[in-house]
Amino acid sequence: MNRSVGLRGKYLDFIYICRAIFHVFAFKGTRMSFLSK
Repeated sequence: MNRSVGLRGKYLDFIYICRAIFHVFAFKGTRMSFLSK
């Protein structure tokens, strides 16, 4: 039980970091040079 809770915590942290990075790029602008290539 404790192992699954720890794994879920790491998963949520990963999701949170990915969302934070996405919001940074979205805040800088919709045009992203590395995606348009």
